[in-house]
Amino acid sequence: MARLRIRVPSFRGLLVLVTGEGLTRLLSFLAVSLLTRRLGDRGWAPVEVSLAALQFGALFVEMGFPLLGAREVARDPAAAGRLLPRVLPTQLAIAAALALGALAAARAGLVDAEVGELLPGYGASLLLLPFVLSWIFQGRGEMVWVAAPQVVRQAVFLVASAALVSGVADRSRLAWAELLAVASAAAVALLALRRRGRLALAPRPAFDPRLLREALPIGGSQFLWALRMYLPTLLLWHLVEREALARYGVAHKIMMVLQALLTMYFTNLFPALSRAVHGPRADLRRLLLQSTAIAAGGTLLLALAVAYRAGPLLGLCFGAVFDHPEAVECLALLAFVIPLLALRGHSRMTLLALGRGRAELACSVAGTLLLALLVTWWGAARGASGAALALLAAEGFATLLTLAALRRALRASSLPHRIDPPEPLP
Repeated sequence: MARLRIRVPSFRGLLVLVTGEGLTRLLSFLAVSLLTRRLGDRGWAPVEVSLAALQFGALFVEMGFPLLGAREVARDPAAAGRLLPRVLPTQLAIAAALALGALAAARAGLVDAEVGELLPGYGASLLLLPFVLSWIFQGRGEMVWVAAPQVVRQAVFLVASAALVSGVADRSRLAWAELLAVASAAAVALLALRRRGRLALAPRPAFDPRLLREALPIGGSQFLWALRMYLPTLLLWHLVEREALARYGVAHKIMMVLQALLTMYFTNLFPALSRAVHGPRADLRRLLLQSTAIAAGGTLLLALAVAYRAGPLLGLCFGAVFDHPEAVECLALLAFVIPLLALRGHSRMTLLALGRGRAELACSVAGTLLLALLVTWWGAARGASGAALALLAAEGFATLLTLAALRRALRASSLPHRIDPPEPLP
């Protein structure tokens, strides 16, 4: 058999993704900067909590299908036609349940009134999310159509929020801005898919058991990632004053922008990893070492720069009220979460490409449990900066566990020179 040549994925695909993500995050930052100035620190706090809830809802809807779908399409482009009829109805059913749950929670007073004014509209936007279909384009390597819908989404949200929200009294209109934004992203993706040619769709039932068995460990891991990233925000809502939560929230926003750029790197890398696990172990090791050196080294330099200029950066992005010692300390700590995510991400993606999602999920569970403990302890004692320190410590612990899990998975391979790939989905 011919020896596979595995190398770091194309720079062009990464450039497209990073450019698109840069535009997306710039537009998102402009929207947040505008809204924090119009709403103030106390007025922004319930928006921060609602956005965290929306993130959890989005991951429930995705349920691991995008990564699973991208993996299968990277191996066989025809898999898109087999998977889409099963993935879409399943995601829509989950989205409908979550939208109804958000409406019921708001109407029944199960959440604070300030959060309840946003939650139903944000829940309704989940019904449009399955139509963005980024996993098909990612698997095909068409990274421009992974990035373009997100750029359009944030551009529409910026314009809509600027037009609809002038102060705290208009805050509930943000839900309409979100609905318009997601609808625009879905429209771009569907038009792009249609222009690339019709899929040969094979009718399949929703909630297919085998598909769920493959997707749920991935979805569970992604949900736990969101829980780790956003659990401090939800817990601080009950532990500190609204202003302190807002200071943590804006520092967290900058961290998430940096994390999103790193995600684009892994989006570009994952199809290559999905193919590399079929090849010689030496080639896979070389790919991982080269890619880790690039990502971890680059993000460490970036974290140092952000920590050094944390105060001016916060003031520039969100207004002078957020150039506050508490927010500065939060950002200086959270910036160093990014190099840890760069290290952990390589192990996580390789485990998923190997079909070892359950091992990665166990590491995520352990990290999340530690985070919940530390945020409750350090958040109560040190406030917002304690929550930031807890996130940094828990992510470091989870990174060590994931590296160990990957090492075990590679050693457990029954083949001396080739990694045994998981069976493709039918």
